[in-house]
Amino acid sequence: MNRTNEIRLTDLDAARLERSLIEQLRESPEPAQGTAELEELLDAAAVVPSATIDPNIVTMNSTVVLEEQPAGRRMTVTLVYPRDSDPERSRVSVLSPVGRALVGARVGDSINVSVPGNPPRDLRVIEMQYQPEANGRFDL
Repeated sequence: MNRTNEIRLTDLDAARLERSLIEQLRESPEPAQGTAELEELLDAAAVVPSATIDPNIVTMNSTVVLEEQPAGRRMTVTLVYPRDSDPERSRVSVLSPVGRALVGARVGDSINVSVPGNPPRDLRVIEMQYQPEANGRFDL
């Protein structure tokens, strides 16, 4: 995953993601796939107050439209905590390769995603359909 911009996380998302990682470790002695990568991402991110996050930055529970490059296929996904993951409803866990790549991405960013057993995919964030903070929702 290539990042050209600094990753920004809201203070609430950072705290909730830390809690989620702790819960994952408590539930299973073997860390879930993606846990170490998410920890690294959290360590590298700039944490900002939730009320000041740019409305074009993907936060937890944001719904975005992705376009696969160069094919042009589009998909709409919502970035969620692991317990809320539901691939059939396009609810992508933050622990998944796509979810980790989306955390802190901006509209217009291209992200390279490697899913085990599949060739790498280039995805572009082309639209923010919903961001909780931009809608005054700091409880999600």
